[in-house]
Amino acid sequence: MQERSERRRFEGVAEASFEPWHSAIASIVVRHPAGLVVIDPAFGRNVATDLARAPKLFAVLMGPARDKRPMVDVMIDAGIDPLDVTFALATHAHWDHIGALGEIPNAKVLFSRQELEWTRTLSRFLDEGVMPHHLARAKGRLAYFEFNGPPRDGFAGSFDVFGDGAIVAVPMPGHTPGSTGYFVTLADGRQALFIGDTSWTSRGIEAPLHKNPLVPFDGDLAKTGDVLGHLHALQLVRPELLIVPAHEATALDRLPACGGSK
Repeated sequence: MQERSERRRFEGVAEASFEPWHSAIASIVVRHPAGLVVIDPAFGRNVATDLARAPKLFAVLMGPARDKRPMVDVMIDAGIDPLDVTFALATHAHWDHIGALGEIPNAKVLFSRQELEWTRTLSRFLDEGVMPHHLARAKGRLAYFEFNGPPRDGFAGSFDVFGDGAIVAVPMPGHTPGSTGYFVTLADGRQALFIGDTSWTSRGIEAPLHKNPLVPFDGDLAKTGDVLGHLHALQLVRPELLIVPAHEATALDRLPACGGSK
């Protein structure tokens, strides 16, 4: 994990509760025969500069840079060489999900078509939660996919990243226009669904509930609500499925550790 903190539940979900929310920001490393994969390469080593240039209110909401570790430093500590990353998969393009793109220079970067086209309409330093310079650092390595595969678990379409069912993308529009979830088959046979920021908390899926309305980060509330309802129903039908919001430490803690190969 690149950041971990304890907050109150009401900060992450529309519920008047002071129960703890164990908030986190993390990147997911997956070993696949096609190469090393990172889902949501979060903070780069320029995270302090990013926050210093951002509007003051945004920087306050995101918390200080000293609490955030660059992804590549976390990987090196785990014995994983960032230069070995061959694919980066983004749930969406917000700054805390693609900030390390420039530090995995051998990675092909995949977005849904809707998400990548949306980012090309943005130009300010911080625009709708996106910092376009992170994308510029991966220029020439960006590519998109279409959800032209069969429906999957009630989602309208899918994209099998490697054609073997190990990592399958599904559409989750709402938080951003092309937000994406990734079904990943884990080494122990379990299946996880990484949902990005569709919900920040597991409680948002369990209830289901939107995020705190005082932090309006969802681009389309109606679409986000539709996906939340779908995920709630999916969890009831498939209780063994590990649904992982990007900022829920308790869900991230249930994933197997990924260490180096040496």
